[in-house]
Amino acid sequence: MYSFTHLRGEMLNRITIALGVICILSGCSSTKVQQPRAGTEISLTGDIRLLAQLPDAVIETSGIAQRDGLIWTLNDSGDGPVLYALNTDFKLQRRVNVSGAKNVDWEELAQDEEFLYVADCGNNRASRIQLQIYKIRWSELLAAETEVASETITFEYADRTDFSSSKNHNYDCEALASVGNELWLFSKNRKDEKTNLYRLDKNRALQHVYPTDSFDVRGLITAADYDLNSKSLVLLGYEKNIIFGSSFVWVIPTKGVGEIKPIWEGARFQKLSPYAQWEAILWDRDPARGKLILTTEKSPLLDVSIGELDVFISKP
Repeated sequence: MYSFTHLRGEMLNRITIALGVICILSGCSSTKVQQPRAGTEISLTGDIRLLAQLPDAVIETSGIAQRDGLIWTLNDSGDGPVLYALNTDFKLQRRVNVSGAKNVDWEELAQDEEFLYVADCGNNRASRIQLQIYKIRWSELLAAETEVASETITFEYADRTDFSSSKNHNYDCEALASVGNELWLFSKNRKDEKTNLYRLDKNRALQHVYPTDSFDVRGLITAADYDLNSKSLVLLGYEKNIIFGSSFVWVIPTKGVGEIKPIWEGARFQKLSPYAQWEAILWDRDPARGKLILTTEKSPLLDVSIGELDVFISKP
C-alpha cells in the first residue's frame, strides 16, 4: 500500500478541492443497490457515517477486526508488529506486540472464532517472493497485556513467472477474509484492475497458491470480509483513476457449505462517500446492528477515521 509520500498521496494533495467538487456533482453514493441471493436480499447505500477519529497511535490503519466489544486494528509498514485494541468509544485501550512476527507490510486482519489472522502481504513493487500470515489465538490475545504469541503461515504465488521489480503488476495484496475452513486472499492488480482469488489452508505452514477465480472489479482492492449471516462477501477498493474515480464496495453472494464459492454474476457495485483513502472493512459481528465498519488512513480529505455503513438484510 502506498503512503501519502507516494504517487497516490501526492496526487490527492494537488486535487483535494477538485475531488470534493467532483464527488458532490457526481452524487457519489445516493443510490441504493440491491443484491439478491437465494431468498436473501441485501441493500445498502454508499453514505458512510463518520463515528470518530482514531487515536494518534493509529497513524495508518490498514485492517480491522472485532471481538468482545473491542475493535482491533494495525498500522501499515513503518510500525512494529503491534495490534491496537479500541474500546466502544474508539479510544486506545491496549497495544499488544506480536512475538515471532515482523511488520514488513501489514495490510489486513481476518478472523474466525478461534484465531485472528494478520496478513503481511503488501508487495508494492513486486519485490517480495514469500509473504506471511500470522495466526494468533483469540483466547491468548484477549488475555494478553503487552505481548502475544503467533504462528506463521508462509505462502508464495505459484502462478508468478516474472520476478522483476515493478509498480505495474498483479502480485500486491491488501485483502484477506476467513471463509469456512479457508483464508481467501484477494490481489490488488495495478496491471489489469482485476482481483485474483487465492485460497489458503488455515493450518499449513508453507503454501504455494494458484488463483481459483479472477474478478473484474474495475479498480484496486484494499480489504475484504465475509458475513456468515448473509453468506456474503464484501470487497473494498478504489478506482485507479483517482481524479475522477471514487472508493467503492462490491457485495458478492456465495453458495455451498463444504466448498464455498463466490457468485460473481450476482455481485453488486456501490460507490462510497465521502471520498477518502478507505483501507479496511468489517461486517459488524452483531448481525442485529446491520452495519459495515470502515477505517480510513489520513489524507487531505479526511483524518484517520472510523465510520459505518447501514446494511439491510431481509430473508423470506
